[in-house]
Amino acid sequence: MSRKLAAPPEAVAAQRKASDPGHSAWVSANAGSGKTYVLARRVVRLMLAGTPPGAILCLTFTKAAAATMANRVFELLGQWALMDDATLRTTLHELDGGHHDGAALRRARRLFAEALETPGGLKVQTIHAFCERVLHQFPFEANVASQFSVLDELGHGELVRRAKLEVLLEAAAAPDGALGKAMAHLATVAADETVDDLLGEALMAREAIEADLAARGGLDRAMASLGDTLGLMPGETEATLLAAVTGEALIPPSEWPGVAETLLQVSTAAREKDVARLLRQAVPDPTGNVDAYLAIFFTASGEPRKSLVTKAVQTKEPGLAARMAQEQDRLVALQARRKAAALRDGTAALISLAQAISARVEREKAARGALDFSDLIARTRDLFRNVSARWILYKLDQGIDHVLVDEAQDTSPDQWDIVETLVEEFTSGEGARGIARTLFVVGDEKQSIYSFQGAEPRQFGTLRSRFAARFLKAGRPFEKDIRLNFSFRSTEAVLSAVDRVFDDTDARRGLSFDPGPLTPHAAARAAAPGLVELWPPMEPEEAEDPSPWTAPVDAPGLGDPVDRLAERIAGHVKLWLDGGHGLPDRDRPIRAGDILILVRRRGAIFEAIIRALKTVGVPVAGADRRQC
Repeated sequence: MSRKLAAPPEAVAAQRKASDPGHSAWVSANAGSGKTYVLARRVVRLMLAGTPPGAILCLTFTKAAAATMANRVFELLGQWALMDDATLRTTLHELDGGHHDGAALRRARRLFAEALETPGGLKVQTIHAFCERVLHQFPFEANVASQFSVLDELGHGELVRRAKLEVLLEAAAAPDGALGKAMAHLATVAADETVDDLLGEALMAREAIEADLAARGGLDRAMASLGDTLGLMPGETEATLLAAVTGEALIPPSEWPGVAETLLQVSTAAREKDVARLLRQAVPDPTGNVDAYLAIFFTASGEPRKSLVTKAVQTKEPGLAARMAQEQDRLVALQARRKAAALRDGTAALISLAQAISARVEREKAARGALDFSDLIARTRDLFRNVSARWILYKLDQGIDHVLVDEAQDTSPDQWDIVETLVEEFTSGEGARGIARTLFVVGDEKQSIYSFQGAEPRQFGTLRSRFAARFLKAGRPFEKDIRLNFSFRSTEAVLSAVDRVFDDTDARRGLSFDPGPLTPHAAARAAAPGLVELWPPMEPEEAEDPSPWTAPVDAPGLGDPVDRLAERIAGHVKLWLDGGHGLPDRDRPIRAGDILILVRRRGAIFEAIIRALKTVGVPVAGADRRQC
C-alpha cells in the first residue's frame, strides 16, 4: 500500500512557486526533489488557467521521461474528472493555494477530455521528436525529404560501423594514399581500441569540428593554427624534430666516443657505464639510434633524469657535466615540440579519417532518405536560423505559448539555440494572440551525464542569467533561482554523507562549475532512519600458490579480493534475512526484494556477487534479468 509522504512546508512552498504559471522560472532541482512532480503540476496549472493543451510544449531528454510526465499529467486530470466537489476543491487548493468556485471545478473536470481530444496530442516529447515533427511540417524549407525516416541509435551505429570498415579497407589497400598515411600514423601512436574510440568521439562531434574547420579555412589552415598555438615553428614536423635530436646536439656525434672514454676514465660507477654504453650504441647511426641517445637524458617514462652523471664527473670534468646539462635542457624543449607535432599530426590524421567515414555515412543516409538524431537537431536549428524562417516561427507561434525544458543540464548548445528561437517572441510584446507566454526550465548541473553528446553543463548558470535578463528587460516576471533541495527519495544519513564528500573543494570541482559551496541536501523524511557504512578496501591476501597440476589456469587466487568482498556482501545480506531484521518504515521483516546491490559496471565483481548470494541461498535476480 502506498503511503503519502507529508512534505515539509518549505518544500511545498518551493514546489508551488516553481509550478506557478504566472511567471517564467529557472529551477535547480536536486536528485529526488520532485522535479517530475513539479513539471506535471505546472502543466495542469497552465491548463487550469485557461491555456489550451496544444499550446504547451514540454521538452524532455528521453522517451521514458516524456512518457512518465505525460502519464503523470493524465493521471492527475483523470482523478480530477472523478472527484466530488469537496475533494476536488481541496485538491486544487493544495495545488495552487487558491479558492475555486463551481466554474473552476467544472473546468478542472473537463481538462482530461480536452487533453485527450487535442489534435496531435499533449506535446510532452523529446526535443528530437519535436524536431522531427517540425521537419515533417516544413520539409521544403528545411531541405529534407518530405517522407524522411529517422535512424535510431542502433541503425545509425550500423551505418557508422560499415563506413568505418570501408574506410579502413581503403586505407589498407592504398598505404601511400592520404587515408593510408593517416591510418598508419594513428597506428603508430595508439592502440586499435583507442583509435576506434577516438574516431567515435570525432564522429559524434562532427558538426562542431566541421564548423570550426570552415571558420579557419579548412583542415590545413586549422592545423597550421593549432601548430602555432602549440608553439611549433612553420615547417616543423615530427620528422624534422626527430632529426634535430641528434642532428643539432650540443655534443655532436663525432665527440661521443671521446666522451664515453672520458666518463669511464673518471668513474667506474654504473651510471657512467650506462652513459658510455648508450653513446657507443648510438655512434654508428645517430639518427637511427635516437632512443639510445635520449635514454641518457630521460627515464623510461620520459621524465628528465635528475642526475646525468655522478659527483665524481661533476668534480673532475665540470665542463662536460655542464654541457650535458645544457643538452638535456635543449632536449626537454625539443621533446615538448615533438609531442606538440605528434598531437597536431595525429589530430589531422584523425579528422581526415573521420571525415571520410562521415562522408560515407552521409551518402548512405541521403540514398535512404534518412536522418539521424543529430541531423534532426542540426536541420531544425538551421531552419530556425534561416532568414526566411520568420513565417515558420509565426506558424509555430500560433501553436506554442509555454515552453517547459526538462534535464536542462544535458541540453546541448544546438538544442538551446532551438529553444531560444522558440521563446524569442515571448519577450517582444504580447505575441500573435495577446498572451503573456512563459518559459520553464529545470535541471541540475550535478546530474549531467551527456557531455559526450555535446551537453555543456557549465552553461546552466550562464543561460539562466541570459534568459532572466531578457524576460525582465521586457517586463516579464522571471524567477531565476528557485531551488528544490528537499529529497523525497533518500534519508538524512545518505544525504549528509553525500554532502560531506563534496565539501572537499577538489571533489566539488568535479561536480559543479560554481566555485561556491554546494547547497546542502535536505531530507523530506527527516525522521526516517538511515545508515551509510564504509568498509575498508579488500586487499589481496598472502597465500601459498596451488599446484598448477590440480587447479585450472584461470582459477582466482585463494586471497582474491573480489571473491572475498562478494562473500562478505552475501554474508551481510544473509544475516539480515535470517535474523528477522525489520524495515523501520514497514511492519514486516526485510525481504530479499528490498535489497539493491549496485556496481559500477558488469565485470568480475558483478558475477562474483551473484555467485556468492546463490551459494548462501539468497534469492537473486540473475544477470539476464538486469538490463540497466
